[in-house]
Amino acid sequence: MERLTTILKGVDVITSVPFDVPVQSICSDSRHVWPGSIFVAVPGTVQDGTHYIPEAVHRGAAVIISDGHEESHLTTQQSRTAVIRVQDPRRALSRMAANFYEHPSRYMTVIGITGTNGKTTTGHLLLSILEACDLKTGLIGTLGIKAPGMEADSTLTTPDIIDLHKTLKLFLDGGITHVVMEVSSHALALNRVVDVEFDVAVFTNLSHDHLDFHKTMGDYFKAKARLFSLLPSGGTAILNASDERYEALKALTKAQVVSYSLDGGFNSAFQNWGMTSNGITGTILIGSKTINVHSPLLGFHNLENILSAVTTAWSLGIPDEMIERGIEACEWIPGRMERFTTKNGSTVIIDYAHTPDAYHKLFLSLKSILSKEGRLWVIFGCGGDRDHEKRPLMASMVEQYADKVFVTPDNPRTESLETIYADIEAGFKKNHTFYTDRSKAIHETIAKLRPGDILAVVGKGRENCQLVGKRRIPYSDYETVKQAISKGSSGDAN
Repeated sequence: MERLTTILKGVDVITSVPFDVPVQSICSDSRHVWPGSIFVAVPGTVQDGTHYIPEAVHRGAAVIISDGHEESHLTTQQSRTAVIRVQDPRRALSRMAANFYEHPSRYMTVIGITGTNGKTTTGHLLLSILEACDLKTGLIGTLGIKAPGMEADSTLTTPDIIDLHKTLKLFLDGGITHVVMEVSSHALALNRVVDVEFDVAVFTNLSHDHLDFHKTMGDYFKAKARLFSLLPSGGTAILNASDERYEALKALTKAQVVSYSLDGGFNSAFQNWGMTSNGITGTILIGSKTINVHSPLLGFHNLENILSAVTTAWSLGIPDEMIERGIEACEWIPGRMERFTTKNGSTVIIDYAHTPDAYHKLFLSLKSILSKEGRLWVIFGCGGDRDHEKRPLMASMVEQYADKVFVTPDNPRTESLETIYADIEAGFKKNHTFYTDRSKAIHETIAKLRPGDILAVVGKGRENCQLVGKRRIPYSDYETVKQAISKGSSGDAN
């Protein structure tokens, strides 16, 4: 429990604090308010928190924090609740959460990873390396929260502001010394991580995505770049020098820059490498050292992911042998190039790829391990209420590589399948099969695979639901593929 004046330390307060009281909790959701809580009314793009001030007061909120346009939502009877105006409620919420949980990130080594693709895989590789050193490590990302004695699912790549600092506090209290965190562009744009004290920031790459939210690639880049401007001068920025934004990121950060590139010529690069259906081998030259790579992971894109993880670990002073051991120990990442073998010897791959660039790298990799007689089949879809511009680009990329293409729902949300499919079809030059049922498409396609074929089921990874309208309908590509394979594939030519 903290005092109100302590929680407001560093917050840009416009009105004076009327009194000092002990605070039981901080909330931005009125349903979580109880007597003694602070309710922060955050204006949102979908819902405005000021509309829920009466409910928060009714539930016993001691203090309301807002930007001052809440008067119409308060009555005379509610005037006993203190109202404190701030310049920016979302920014205030971040500082208040950090104050309430006593700035836990300050006492751990925090590594933030941002970029369009590769965050999750790079994070899991780093987790494996740090665990190989017997360092007590926590992971926060798209697949949820993972730490010794603590695991939880998440619907956000980066948790909301309050949950994030609460999780970091739990990590600290549990003896965690290192935190690996995926940092989304949304989290950066919405000030979710502005009061997390990062020691290392990793940039993987930037390609077309999330333009429904950021509107332009310039805005998207600015959001990602914030992570590097947050780094202190004593921090370290791990940058992909192969990306065209490298120089811009390098120029805006105060931190020491360590560069990696598949093209060579920087701090870290592959000296040689090879890839088969069993994984990736090679050597990485980093500084004056050579790191031997024996990774079970598949895909050309994982060359960069391995390189970014190795470079980050090296910058932290992790011994060579521990880096090598950690890379080899990371056998798979849920929903990322996750591989299944059918009864007749064909292969099914589940992958989270959902951008044109990720498609290119994924399908190029699958083509490279495809047998001479084998065919590449692809099941994909595009999310509703999201970036419309990338839909035809994704369709074009699928068609460029795949022998058989099947379009299915992938979180249509409140948008009609007809609209989504029309955008997708605009990117095709040939006719392809459209399904309204993703499960049916998977079952029917697996039944037609021949030995040597590869089916890539892309877009959802290990998600456990379909978002249809406002509903979350239970559904899993992983479970559906397992069920279809258990029934046996017929191997019929088609």
